[in-house]
Amino acid sequence: MSVSAQPKPDYSFSKTERLSSKVKIEELFKIGSSFRLEKFRIILLSQPLDQGRQVLISVPKKLHKSAVSRNRIKRLIREVYRKNREIINGRGQGYLMAIIYLGATMPTHSEVEGQLIKLFKRLNINKDEIV
Repeated sequence: MSVSAQPKPDYSFSKTERLSSKVKIEELFKIGSSFRLEKFRIILLSQPLDQGRQVLISVPKKLHKSAVSRNRIKRLIREVYRKNREIINGRGQGYLMAIIYLGATMPTHSEVEGQLIKLFKRLNINKDEIV
């Protein structure tokens, strides 16, 4: 039996990939460009690739009072991002990104996946317009 030497894709969502710096978050919300598609809003700020790619996932408490539902939605979004980030990674640069869920109902995995894939493809189309 032959073992192939092909590297497996990295589907992890590491701590370095999470946007947690207050300074970077403020910068993202001040000068980042944003757009909305259906129940999601994306705020994006390009940066050099050596500074990395970081993502913030948010579900407003105003729309989902229960922490259980907010955490479930964030988990769904993280999973979809983790599996489909290569769509964005083709851009060849770093970025700060906030993904905000604005729907008032609990989404299904297929809804989240469909909408986020549309958003990620739209990012690739409009990559020259992003600050």
